Amino acid sequence: MKWIIPLIFFLTSLNLFSQQVSIIGKIADTETGEGVSFAHIGICGKSVGVVANENGDYEFHIPNSVIDDTLCATAIGYEIFKIPVSNLIGISTYDIPLQPQISYLDDVLIKDERITGKRVIEKAIQKINKNYPKKPFILEGYYRDYLKKNREYVSILEGAFSIDDKGFKQSIDKTSIKINQLRYSKDYIRYLTEYVTEFNEDSTKLLMHGISPTFKGNEFSNLYYHNPIRNHSSSVPFIGIFDTFAQRNYDFEIEYYTYVGDKEVYVINIAPSKKFRFTHVSIKGKIYIRTDNYAIVKFNYAYFVTKRLETKKWFELNVEYREFENKMYLKYYSFMNYYKLLTIEEIAEMTVFREFFVNDIKASDYKPLGSELVIDNTLPLYQQNAPNDSKFWINFNRTLLEQPLME
Repeated sequence: MKWIIPLIFFLTSLNLFSQQVSIIGKIADTETGEGVSFAHIGICGKSVGVVANENGDYEFHIPNSVIDDTLCATAIGYEIFKIPVSNLIGISTYDIPLQPQISYLDDVLIKDERITGKRVIEKAIQKINKNYPKKPFILEGYYRDYLKKNREYVSILEGAFSIDDKGFKQSIDKTSIKINQLRYSKDYIRYLTEYVTEFNEDSTKLLMHGISPTFKGNEFSNLYYHNPIRNHSSSVPFIGIFDTFAQRNYDFEIEYYTYVGDKEVYVINIAPSKKFRFTHVSIKGKIYIRTDNYAIVKFNYAYFVTKRLETKKWFELNVEYREFENKMYLKYYSFMNYYKLLTIEEIAEMTVFREFFVNDIKASDYKPLGSELVIDNTLPLYQQNAPNDSKFWINFNRTLLEQPLME
């Protein structure tokens, strides 16, 4: 009888340890109740995590190895939310409240002529090689490429990717990419070729307005190529060479400062300078820069065109970084591209979305990808030799799509 209690205790402890915690829920602003877009949910002090979607919805499969650690939810402009992972055992749904944390500029800062938006951006660009990793690292994450036709989702490709980046001092051409898993919807290939990659070769299709997607390599390498911070010394579509961004024809105004965790951040508005403002074209953007080390936390850039009293967003880019092991690593990156096609049968409004969300970072424990695993950047993703195991997706951390296309 004396062995019964220790045995029960042992079995209970073993059961708790072996349980995987999987939770789904919404991250919301405590004041407005609205979802917090692209908040990060992870394990405090560690690299593993997942990014919520634009509506704040998330799903997180927490590894057994961190059951004794603490879950953290973070977003620009909010206090950090923490809860022990062990408190979530047995819970499948868990909504996370985030408390806003924002401060407007005081009179001293406003009157300090040395602190201007342009100077802050110049300093941030000068410090890119210091604030971002020079040494090789691996990014593990979730990629998706989806298409809207006339405002309806019509196709999607998604995959689990590994990026072997040789560091910010090396050209992006030296980056290796591995596809761990890949799947796509039934009509993906048809929509991709007919409406995205090959429509300009079809004489029956005419680009009425908008911007034809710019390609360098396949869909994923194309996305990585558009990142102006990672490729700051190279020209990328719309942005040009980011190293000279502060010298362009923009007005940069410090609107306010906010926080990422306990770090203060300048929020700088980006708009065309007065002599380059036109009624039919506009540019809107924001850049978030830490006040202590001038690390760029987030960059948003959107291009709008007005025709016949209708304003359309033709292009938008969002890139966000987070600190890990004293360097800034990619958190997520996305862009959208809008255009309108005239065909014999229809007028098709097309919107291409490409997004990559980082789930894990290998920096101090970096091991290079084997050369035999690297994908061919000249081939579209659907032609790559990639595995597709339906069971893999059950516990894979991916950012939820507003309208599921695979299930």
